[in-house]
Amino acid sequence: MQLPIKGGCLCGEVSYQCSTAPIWSVNCHCRACQMLSGAPYVSAFSVPAEAFTVNSGDTIKFFRESDNGNKVSTTYCAKCGTRLFAQSEGNQALVNIFAPTLEDAANFVPISNVYLSAAACWIEPDEKRFNFEKMPEF
Repeated sequence: MQLPIKGGCLCGEVSYQCSTAPIWSVNCHCRACQMLSGAPYVSAFSVPAEAFTVNSGDTIKFFRESDNGNKVSTTYCAKCGTRLFAQSEGNQALVNIFAPTLEDAANFVPISNVYLSAAACWIEPDEKRFNFEKMPEF
């Protein structure tokens, strides 16, 4: 992806940018992502939190517990409800940005699939990607 990475919400109120390249990109098939997005999986990428900035707009957060017991916050635009990014208290050094919010999503390429144990029955994961039944531990 070309730096800086920029994105935002559907209505344009919230914008963000990141000054470094992603360290991981993924299609997440967990039930939380399915239910929070209304889709069979969510594409996202992880960046260092210190390189990520929300430039404008009001946001709201939803908190949930992950399967390993960590609290996860998901940030939305307060006006249009776009799901922008998430962060786990288990790894506050990373921010996970949802790829559909990118200003230019053409360069996003997921390298892995996680939580294939919860994937919709019609999903056929690409064998060229790193595929995991759950979230791998790094």
